[in-house]
Amino acid sequence: MNAVDHNNVVIFDDRGIPSIMCRFVRPKDTEEVPAVFKIGDKVADAIYISKYPNIVIDGRAYSMPMADPTVNITFDGAVQACRCKGLGWHLMTAVEYEYLLNQSREKGTMPHGNTDWGKDYYHNDEQGKVSNLGRTYTGTGPVTWNHDHTPYGVSDLNGNVWEWLAGLRIKDGVIEFIPDNKAASPYCDLSKDSAEWQQAETSKGPVRANVECGEITITDAVAADDYEPDYDGVRIEKLEVELSEIPQVLKDLGIIPDKRAEEEGKTYVYFDATEGEYMPLRGSAFGNTSNSGPSALSLSNPRSSSNVGVGFRSAFYEVNGKLITE
Repeated sequence: MNAVDHNNVVIFDDRGIPSIMCRFVRPKDTEEVPAVFKIGDKVADAIYISKYPNIVIDGRAYSMPMADPTVNITFDGAVQACRCKGLGWHLMTAVEYEYLLNQSREKGTMPHGNTDWGKDYYHNDEQGKVSNLGRTYTGTGPVTWNHDHTPYGVSDLNGNVWEWLAGLRIKDGVIEFIPDNKAASPYCDLSKDSAEWQQAETSKGPVRANVECGEITITDAVAADDYEPDYDGVRIEKLEVELSEIPQVLKDLGIIPDKRAEEEGKTYVYFDATEGEYMPLRGSAFGNTSNSGPSALSLSNPRSSSNVGVGFRSAFYEVNGKLITE
């Protein structure tokens, strides 16, 4: 590992191929350990997020600039491409993604990006170098396309490709998750029938998405007898929340953050409450135009989905100063 300025780090795998990562250190001055650093029975000293959406080389995921992101990959394919790099490597989790967004919110630097076939829909003077179809080569946009609006931030969270995330899903309309950031562990079972999955709950019962007549409500109320679950999308400002309380996990996962930036209200979120399992995609893609935004969420795709607008990025964690964990 070679460290460079501003917590940008190059990590070489055992094949000698590099990945450029952004390192985020666990704060030591807080009593409560943030969920993003809780990985199973371990507490991470730092997490590393791929600076760029990943490409796959010989079955492994890599974070490189000036690359056309790998697409047409399923959820399980993305998990495998990350995990086969070795212990500590994993598909970026929903908790890690929301951790980045919260940093952007706090700094007032919600990232712009390729949301309109090579340029930013809301900032048309900002564009990257187009690679294929409407995608852009990773990292070729201006610094406003990074999560902190500096050259050292995580790039392309907004647009370019939707990104698969681990540790969150909707199943038969109920929001389910894997506690804390355990989905980052190489030993965590992310399969459809895994016992690791838990329902998000309030004191009243499970939290579900009520999708009906073009409206989406996050609720803990029991469904009405005549309710027929549907799938749909709405702007975040139209997403209804009817909960007796808001569990912390819904904040950690980005379903209902403590606060949002003003511009997030235009962004779309999608939920499929019909029978079955649907995995999370975040960040929108190159053709989402007015529906786009880094906070975009789609819980409407089965794990077998793949298309030209869906990619992923790997992440890594450090425990006791060691990069390769046991």
